Amino acid sequence: MDIIDNLMYASYASPVHSGIPVAIPPAAIPAPVQVNRIVSDFSVSFPALPIAAVPGTVFSYPLGDKMSYCAYNDTQLIEGAILRHWYDIDNQSNYDSLGLTPQGGGVNGVRLVSFESASTYHLLYAYLLENTRILQIFERLIEMYLTGEELGIANNNQVVSWIQNAERLFYKSDMQFSSSTRSLIRPNADGTRRNAYWRMLGIDLAFGDINSQGNSIPYIKAKSSNQEFIPLFEKFLAEIWQGYINARNSSGENRSDVNVIVDLATQLRELLIARRGDLAGKTYANLNLSREEFSAVLITSWFTFIVSDNTPVVDFLNCQSSTIGERLLKIGAKVGIPAHSKCQSLFDMAGAASNIMTILEVGGFLDNQVQIQTMLSSLNPPPAIPPPPVFINLMTDFLSVINNWEKATGHKIKNPEARITGSVRLQSNGVKSQPTLN
Repeated sequence: MDIIDNLMYASYASPVHSGIPVAIPPAAIPAPVQVNRIVSDFSVSFPALPIAAVPGTVFSYPLGDKMSYCAYNDTQLIEGAILRHWYDIDNQSNYDSLGLTPQGGGVNGVRLVSFESASTYHLLYAYLLENTRILQIFERLIEMYLTGEELGIANNNQVVSWIQNAERLFYKSDMQFSSSTRSLIRPNADGTRRNAYWRMLGIDLAFGDINSQGNSIPYIKAKSSNQEFIPLFEKFLAEIWQGYINARNSSGENRSDVNVIVDLATQLRELLIARRGDLAGKTYANLNLSREEFSAVLITSWFTFIVSDNTPVVDFLNCQSSTIGERLLKIGAKVGIPAHSKCQSLFDMAGAASNIMTILEVGGFLDNQVQIQTMLSSLNPPPAIPPPPVFINLMTDFLSVINNWEKATGHKIKNPEARITGSVRLQSNGVKSQPTLN
């Protein structure tokens, strides 16, 4: 489930207080599973729990339900869900198809998502999505719609409600929900995200402020930052690729080294943990940069959902397409802010990169030689006993990131003779900077 799915779940199933049973529909939910759910004057039963979830699959609410939720006429309900979901992560709860269960609790139904070991969100996910320039494009779109009629007047109630909700949730001056990082000390949310990207990933965005064609913008650039992250990450991807192709070869030179993969994974994890602080005895909410991470993932996911399909907002703008990247390019052209030329690749690898990073940070998998070797060979012709899906899924994620990273950056991850060393210097829509993502 993505973060919008999780907000929908939290609206219905995550209790404000324990021990206060409240009878809830539908009747299919067993009587012991009683929840003090968020209520609204606008609805008594929305959204419903995903009772029909299929084991072993990633559940997602239908697109129409998600659009209805994002355009819901009660932003306080959504703000309440954001706050509640934040505490579910911090409490390491589990989302099941028949209700919320605490850490280590029994499964009431189909396990949808678990926060027992770590958050399912990562700052790299938000960074890749924001590099498409999606936030600036939609900020301009909302401004144009609310202050003029250049885009026309929407006849679809969901379009109008969604635009109003987006302004109230992300651009109002008195943001109150737990994930908000805007304050008198940090009044610029854009600068706060850039500060977090620089500290955790050692990298800038590929563009400047909303009115700039360059890539410079003033923000507090912390002295402590992971500027080694991108070179290490590219070496890590290159070693994974070599291990993958050699696992598929039955003859020829084997240029892979599982020990190197383990060492690079360890170095990357240590870099990330150095920024988060000592993990011992801390919940997610008390880790350094956790609120910045949650907030960045929330806002980028909110707008990415709108271009993930030909939603009512896309239809209103007449920017329909068969791909998410083309939709954003069309909307960007309509509002006068060009989307990143490689936005399709950035969209395509964001989810996979997030999965890899969350697994890497937890440890115990990518620093295990046997498990790495199993993963590298998991997509080979199936053996007598197929590997568990976790190995197949992770190897698929790595291939997605490797292929799309090459497209977005121009760096030849698959060519060991062309590996990048030292500082990363990439190009951003014709403007060079260091370091950014192409």
